[in-house]
Amino acid sequence: MKKFFVVLLLLTFFLLVFSNWQDKVIYFIMIDRFNDGNPTNNDQGYKEYNPKDGAKFSGGDLEGIIQKIDYIKGLGVDGIWITPPVANQWWDPWVNYGGYHGYWARNFKQVDEHFGTLEDYKMLAKVLHENGMALIQDIVVNHVGNYFRFRNGKFELNRNSIPTSAPTQYPFNLNNFDDPEQKNMNIYHWTEDIKDYKDPKQRLNNQLSGLDDLNTENPIVRKALKDSYKYWIKEVGVDGFRVDTAMYVPKDFWRDFFLSENGIYSVKDNFISFGEVWLTSKPLNNDAEKEISSYFDNGFNAMLDFPLNEEIKRVIKGGQPTKYLAYRLEKRNELLNKGLLVTFIDNHDMERFLNGTQPVVLEQALLFLMTIPGMPVIYYGTEQYFTETRASMFKNGWGSKNIDHFNQESDIYKFLKKAIAFRKQNPATRYGKVKPIYSEKTSGILIYLLESEEQKLLVVMNTANEKKIANVKTDLEEGTILKPIYNFRGQSYNITIKNGGQLSIIVPERSLVVYEISNEKAEVKDVNFDFTVNLENNMVIKDEFVVEGKTNAKIVYIYIDGKYNSKKKIEVEDGKFSFLIDPYKFDPGEHKILFKLRGKSIKEIKYLEEMNFYIDIQKKELTFALDPVNDDKGPFGRYLYPTDPSFKRQMDIVGAKVEKIGSTLILYIKPRNLTTSWNPPNGFDHVTYQIFIDVPTKKGARVLPFQNYEIEDWDYEIFVTGWSSAMYSAEGASAKKFGNQILSPDVSVDNGWVKIIIKGYAFDNPESFNNWKIYITSWDYDGVEARFRPIYKEPKAYVIGGGKETDPYIMDDITLILKDE
Repeated sequence: MKKFFVVLLLLTFFLLVFSNWQDKVIYFIMIDRFNDGNPTNNDQGYKEYNPKDGAKFSGGDLEGIIQKIDYIKGLGVDGIWITPPVANQWWDPWVNYGGYHGYWARNFKQVDEHFGTLEDYKMLAKVLHENGMALIQDIVVNHVGNYFRFRNGKFELNRNSIPTSAPTQYPFNLNNFDDPEQKNMNIYHWTEDIKDYKDPKQRLNNQLSGLDDLNTENPIVRKALKDSYKYWIKEVGVDGFRVDTAMYVPKDFWRDFFLSENGIYSVKDNFISFGEVWLTSKPLNNDAEKEISSYFDNGFNAMLDFPLNEEIKRVIKGGQPTKYLAYRLEKRNELLNKGLLVTFIDNHDMERFLNGTQPVVLEQALLFLMTIPGMPVIYYGTEQYFTETRASMFKNGWGSKNIDHFNQESDIYKFLKKAIAFRKQNPATRYGKVKPIYSEKTSGILIYLLESEEQKLLVVMNTANEKKIANVKTDLEEGTILKPIYNFRGQSYNITIKNGGQLSIIVPERSLVVYEISNEKAEVKDVNFDFTVNLENNMVIKDEFVVEGKTNAKIVYIYIDGKYNSKKKIEVEDGKFSFLIDPYKFDPGEHKILFKLRGKSIKEIKYLEEMNFYIDIQKKELTFALDPVNDDKGPFGRYLYPTDPSFKRQMDIVGAKVEKIGSTLILYIKPRNLTTSWNPPNGFDHVTYQIFIDVPTKKGARVLPFQNYEIEDWDYEIFVTGWSSAMYSAEGASAKKFGNQILSPDVSVDNGWVKIIIKGYAFDNPESFNNWKIYITSWDYDGVEARFRPIYKEPKAYVIGGGKETDPYIMDDITLILKDE
């Protein structure tokens, strides 16, 4: 009887621990870069191990994770997601890179020798479960490693691949196209690389970056994959899968893989499976969400929320309008009705969120994640302010700077611990429906409601680097008291809802405060003033406009675009007031104005409803210049492009031009060739632009960050890739550090030109750009390693040749002088 009771107790505990995935926060670990628990398995004798080389194994293993369970659990997380622990291709000589990351399978049913043994993996699961934590394994069904290729229609085997020249597991070892028997087995799609990601046939059948594409339509392949991954559930006890490259596999495969009689869900109840469908939506568009949603209908019960990830970077880090994030929150409600969304700010395949920004921005983004429904994932090293995408946590690993990074007393570790605890204590953050009630068309205030059965919260955040003010219409009853229950850099006093449900609020820069909407009520006294103004709501302004008004108030305060510190204070004379709106000092488009009226006493305050106006002025060209073709060879004329065929001299700048609309700059760059080999959302790849702007009246910096080069002076840098953009001030910049990020410019391709829009507020809305100098350089960027493409003596697949690492990272350049007289 006692034994039965113990078993029942353990079963009850297990169900409590793993029943509700939306209650959990997950910690994502790259095995090789986390902790080296067993140094004896580091070097397998093939020169594949070198912790000084980011392309090779560094020594992290499963035993290392076990040794740090207390550190991980100390954050308050509920489980870990690990990169694939399976046996990998250790070195690919065709691309000069190693499979330390786990995504280049050699055998789906073996633990890689560098990571330990099957017993080590079982022990990891056991220790996690004993600590009430889940184990999620990353899996790949789309491909194995890079063991063969087709070049110019000819089949080649990667015979120098280490440690084997083919997978070692049946049927995946049948990879020789020149052997008729193996060819006819059709274990693989015998294809070249994807060239057009928008072509569904290529996306589902061709090789992703040279990785051998499995024929998942083949019943033999399907059976082997199901067998391989059910093995880890049965043998080790994993609790979930993160599924790599899900969008590159037919959807009917997933229905069979998960839902069939012998599918994954037949092995274990409450098993989570979240897929990687790396699609993002443009602002105020939800095309990516629509596609991601379809995977809930095809076997997945959770999906990685890439559209939200992009919006967080765009808005919180990049200073874009908070209206974009409000829209994204609304659209997420629809997806959450179908399945769980897994939220994150960065991962192992992209630049660290902290790279190029300040810790306060990282903290705001993390706290935002903790206030919205979904299952948050924290990428290892975030809790130690990591900026290198795949740096090691342990002292002897690559990128560790010879330091162990397991400091539980660091500011960010304690910050995360507190934020996670707050999330767990407040059910509305996990189960509440999100309703945005206020946002801006610039960086600034975002306010949203979170309402669950147990709780109703209001979140107020400000993404701007300046104090903002707003008067917000809510559905709350007048007199309702809002009580702050989590305060990040904000105001800690109670707020009372005014007459008509108005919320008048001043929000400090880079703050986030969570208010509980209490049942308590306060008495509200209304203050009335007469007020008329000649500015009509939604008025279009094309020329200078004098705003004139009448009021019996004594003082009128005017706030444009919610900027608190730029308020105008106007003393009312004979009941009249006036001020000027100069459209050429504004960015084109919509703006808002808030009037605050004051009587004889500071207690006599009245905020009016915000009004909108539109700036509509003509575009003006400031400069146009051509650049010679074929001069993309670096400052010394000897640089060589990488040897991978996807490089097609995209770094050759052939022209540039600059226009302005009001205080907004529009920069166009014409590359020699535009390609989209890697499906970049901005419409171009294999080139980045590092753009330096010199304002004649300012003194900035000389050194170009990370480029081994200096110029006379620059005040702003714009860094543009096919995936992202950032604008920095010169403040804080150095040879190994970007300056302080200001915003993320809008980037697109327009008739073969790369178009970059820089809002005037980034420059404090200058009246003229006359004699401003713009210096444009081109290079390429490795998004996985979050660094500029390296340069060596000889070019390689993804290495630029003709120089050394200390040479300037400039393939081509052009200088522009603006004329705005």
